[in-house]
Amino acid sequence: MASSLSKRAINRQRWFDHIQAWKQSGLTQKAFCENRHLVLASFQRWHQKFRAIDKPAESSSVSFLPVSVMDTRHPHFSNLTLRFSDNFSIEICAGFDPNTLQQVIQVLKAS
Repeated sequence: MASSLSKRAINRQRWFDHIQAWKQSGLTQKAFCENRHLVLASFQRWHQKFRAIDKPAESSSVSFLPVSVMDTRHPHFSNLTLRFSDNFSIEICAGFDPNTLQQVIQVLKAS
């Protein structure tokens, strides 16, 4: 059983090395496989496997939401709008009560 796992690990490392070499080569997948006498379909299958492993790390990256800056020189504009979705936003106007804002934030955290 241990030799089976070892062969599997060796095969995985071999394909990983091939894919890394291909990335550095500048060749198409087809040309790379022809030069190394590799089966293109196998290469593509392993490439997909390694890409699937890398994706979770990418999804944990930070994403930014759009921000709208409004001209505050006009009295009918708020100083700050926190938009959580198309249907939900909080407008914080000049002279707001900080205690009320703190209470709103605590309620939002609890929900």
